[in-house]
Amino acid sequence: MKKQFILLFVLILGCTGVFAQDSLKTKTLDSVLVVSKQEDVQQRTSVSKLTAKDIQSINVLSVGEAVKFLGGTMVKDYGGLGGVKTVSVRGLSANHTAILYDGVSLFDNQSGQVDLSKYSISSVSNILMANGNFTPTLPTATSLASASSLSIETRKPSLGMLSTKGTFSISYGSFNTANSNLFLAHRFSSKDILSTYLDMSNSDGRYPYVLKYGSGQNFQTEELMRENNDLFSTHAELNWFHDFNKNNTLKLKAYYYYSNRGLPASVTLYYQNSKQRLYNENAFLQATYTSYISDKLIYKNNAKFDWNFTEYLDPHYFNGMGGVDDRYTQRLLYDNNAVSFQHKENLFFTLTNDIYHTSLYAPTTIDAEPERLASLTALVMDWNIAKHFYISANALHSFYLDQYIGGDKSKNHFSPFVSLFYKRGNYTASLFFKDIFRMPTFNEMYYRQMGDRNLKPEKTKQISLTNTYEFSYRDFFFSTELSLYHNDVKDKIVAIPRNVFLWSMLNYGMVEIYGMDLKCGVKADFQPFVLSLKLNYSYQHAEDVEESSLTYGQLLPYMPENLVSAIFSMDYKNFNFGFTGMFVDKRYSLQENTEQNILKAYADCGANISYSQMFKKINYKFTLDIKNIFDVQYEVVRAYPMMGRNFSLKAEINF
Repeated sequence: MKKQFILLFVLILGCTGVFAQDSLKTKTLDSVLVVSKQEDVQQRTSVSKLTAKDIQSINVLSVGEAVKFLGGTMVKDYGGLGGVKTVSVRGLSANHTAILYDGVSLFDNQSGQVDLSKYSISSVSNILMANGNFTPTLPTATSLASASSLSIETRKPSLGMLSTKGTFSISYGSFNTANSNLFLAHRFSSKDILSTYLDMSNSDGRYPYVLKYGSGQNFQTEELMRENNDLFSTHAELNWFHDFNKNNTLKLKAYYYYSNRGLPASVTLYYQNSKQRLYNENAFLQATYTSYISDKLIYKNNAKFDWNFTEYLDPHYFNGMGGVDDRYTQRLLYDNNAVSFQHKENLFFTLTNDIYHTSLYAPTTIDAEPERLASLTALVMDWNIAKHFYISANALHSFYLDQYIGGDKSKNHFSPFVSLFYKRGNYTASLFFKDIFRMPTFNEMYYRQMGDRNLKPEKTKQISLTNTYEFSYRDFFFSTELSLYHNDVKDKIVAIPRNVFLWSMLNYGMVEIYGMDLKCGVKADFQPFVLSLKLNYSYQHAEDVEESSLTYGQLLPYMPENLVSAIFSMDYKNFNFGFTGMFVDKRYSLQENTEQNILKAYADCGANISYSQMFKKINYKFTLDIKNIFDVQYEVVRAYPMMGRNFSLKAEINF
């Protein structure tokens, strides 16, 4: 703790020194032009995006539910409003996806897998998934160190001439699921805006499902109720936007989350009397300072302190202590500094460095009390070498030092990335190669029951080719994107769930993944009708290719070969209609590709209709939503049945 607070104090002094430079005279010529050119760079990778309109059509409560509709993603879901949700992209584990919340990474060095069900959709303006490099104006080194990046952007208040804006909504639905959220934004001065989000959800999670006894033609079924699947959660967020002047801005974020959820038992053993509980409390402070020093030089600093507490209870566990009460406390100090320099008009350089210190205290499960100090540094180049031809490249160095009771270990790695990009008219093509280095998590290395301090890091090599074509005519717009990719993973670490919270770690020597992502988008404005359609198809083949492995030539667990998703919306005057569809192919629940390990393919469809009306400068909106229209019973994770057909009604006012 002492070292952490000293480091935090140094970071604050560093930020204060930067803020103190506000009085420095700066050039402002073409500052907007610099931003637009650099933001264009991030379009040179394979990108999937959910806009505010898409989120409205999906009509979900958490980010984890929305991410399912991004191309090439597979979300592990244990069912219910409080079901843990983690994302896998292009056959790689959740640990290979950097999760960014307003540009700053979310960390979980205990498991390496961020639970996306914790993040409410009510405060989100858009969600973006980038494969290869996600390179906005000033990227963090952590985002460049991952195979893919999921960027969650919250709404920045747009007040116009108003001083205050707000939104309040409340919804109620099947299984006694209720949600309410409040958004308020207020301008205190021409330089200061404060926004607040408050969100609360509650559900008893008791939904029916059909349990099958026996196999073959001689089987019986019984309808049961899902038990111990309740959830209570609350989320509060405070954002302060301050403009020192038009070239220097500061954003401060304070975030708090609390949840109390039941962990339903696996239905494999027909055991319905689970009493397992999971409590989670998470708070972080985050600051982002941006300075347009001149027309060619931009600086950004991100600083963060994160505290995360988790408690896992199992009163029925047979031991001498009368059950399990495991508590995990993580602390993180993080600082990022990035500088971007424009050389002439066609060449950009960015130098970015992340340094962070994280620790885990879990006396009942981890004896080592591990701490990790990491420094990641990247030099990024974006070069428009010809009229239609661009090259993007970076060299990333990662250094990790683990300190724990009994010793310490250090690792370092150089990770190159290069991307070639061609654009002419409505057609674009890009090709990238990337080398990835992923450190094992604290659980993987130090967990008392399954950890291995000598576990090898994963090394992944990616290659991807993407072709994009866009066409527009009057009020009609069409786009299509085809990506082909190949991933080689050495010493791949695979997590297999034993229950919702505890995992077993398996290490494959070599894994080969290849696949294809196809995305199509159509938008047409036939007044008074406005139509929008997004279609995603993904094929992925993830195979164990280590010849000495007992599962050589077999597919990895929980990796379906075919995924299809669709989002359709139609606006007509004050009405909006949304439809979603998803198909997930069969997959295996264990590493042995046997018939008894197959999880059946499933299709899930949903629809919603909303009506909005303005009355006395207040906009009222009502939404009726139906999920799983055809009442399909399916499992995303074996023995954890998902919800059948369910309804919700939502009322919202904007003032």
